[in-house]
Amino acid sequence: MKPSSAGGALGLAAILLAAGFVAPANADDASALLAKHKAYVGWQAGDGAIATLRESGAVTFEGRVRETIEAVHRGFVYRERYGPFQEGFTGRVLWTSNENGFTVRSVGEPAQYTATYESFFAEGLDAAPARVERSEVLDGTPVTWLHLQPQVGVAADVAVDPSTGAFKRVVLDPGGKYETGIDVLAYADTGNGKRVVSSWRYVGGKSIWAYTDIKANAPVSDADLHPPAQRATWTFDPASGTIPVELTERRIFIDATVNGVKGRFIFDTGADGIAMTDSFARRAGAKHLGATQIEGIGGGATANTYVADTVAFGANVLHDVVVMTGLDERDPEWNDVAGLIGFDLLGGAIVDLNLDAKTLRILDPQKVEPDKSKGFVVPVDLTTGQPRVPMSVAGRVPVLATLDTGSAAWVLFSKSLQSRDHVNFFVDPSTLGSELQFYGVNGTETDRCGKLESLVLGPIRYAPVPACASDSMRRSEVLVGLEFVRAFNTVFDYPDGYLLMTPRK
Repeated sequence: MKPSSAGGALGLAAILLAAGFVAPANADDASALLAKHKAYVGWQAGDGAIATLRESGAVTFEGRVRETIEAVHRGFVYRERYGPFQEGFTGRVLWTSNENGFTVRSVGEPAQYTATYESFFAEGLDAAPARVERSEVLDGTPVTWLHLQPQVGVAADVAVDPSTGAFKRVVLDPGGKYETGIDVLAYADTGNGKRVVSSWRYVGGKSIWAYTDIKANAPVSDADLHPPAQRATWTFDPASGTIPVELTERRIFIDATVNGVKGRFIFDTGADGIAMTDSFARRAGAKHLGATQIEGIGGGATANTYVADTVAFGANVLHDVVVMTGLDERDPEWNDVAGLIGFDLLGGAIVDLNLDAKTLRILDPQKVEPDKSKGFVVPVDLTTGQPRVPMSVAGRVPVLATLDTGSAAWVLFSKSLQSRDHVNFFVDPSTLGSELQFYGVNGTETDRCGKLESLVLGPIRYAPVPACASDSMRRSEVLVGLEFVRAFNTVFDYPDGYLLMTPRK
């Protein structure tokens, strides 16, 4: 599993099964290094030496297990699991699924990212055209950097130890919206001198990902590779699909009834599920399942998980739903708010949010097709359970923006947009609010705030942009809050992977 996912059916297959390429300039040195890497690991994707892989292990932080992980691969088809979340490739479709079994497809740019990500772990990158970039010392080891450009997928920069051929670090989509660095901490011998990456860390992170049980060429059935069955199910009422919405300066509120107990919830597209306060979950008689880890500003925290028999939005009812807690009830906001409603409302339905009419309609995706002539269509990446869309800063720097109705006014952006991409950010230190404190699941951060030059989404230009430079945002990531989203009536069609946005009157 990965922080960002992606892929294309034919593209992923082509990468993993590619054999040979036309050598670019200085490819002799690059080819020699890739040949040494192939000799080190003892195999290459598609050569039949490792036809299947079964792997299991855990993600640890400071020695404590945060989540269990597992992966099953058969050729270029795979299924991976991180805690309750799963993703995979059927040979035709890339998919991502959450704990309730709401499964969405990965398409477009995120699909290209996943193609290269999976190719790295499946030893398919050494079939890509390559050139030598530079040499340096990385964490005490002399390495040579190669730039690889697969025929399908995003580019990758790979640091190779020339003394062994081992990969020490890979940077996927260097300079792009999905740029991700991975440090290879260890390889494991699966037998007969065939090695696979067994332990790694994402650059900038502190968690260690490690497979401790690895079996090569073990039996893998079709059932092992299927997406999970959908756990939570909808009962739609076409005659009464509208519920009222309350729009304030900072929030969108909707009512939901959990096991017959009514609660007031924040409509939060930034939430990858449904979250409740522990006190409301107990009051509603939800059944306690266990605990899980959640991430956010301030790091990680432990949250309880529950099962609610029903979560009703008017006459539309979601059955057998896994929900989580983890909300800090010391915050006065939770005195009269039961929690957050996010992906699990949107993942299996078409949701029409009309802020002019102050209504929200929940529709059956098997029976309704949104009228795309009513707005502009925005393809959306849902692999994190949040709507991420392509935008640009100042019309020239592409970014991946999370549209987060649960965040009030401010846009959060990575400080690297200033240091690396040289975007204009205006801060008036004499202005009240030039520094703001943001609360997360396990702490706070204080950010410098001011104005970004502009943000552009399709035909829409947003300027000037109230924004804060955040240490929590990865490069090319932007969090866009309610002040922008409230300017539109939006149809969320997650089953088909797009938003239909119409500027409000």
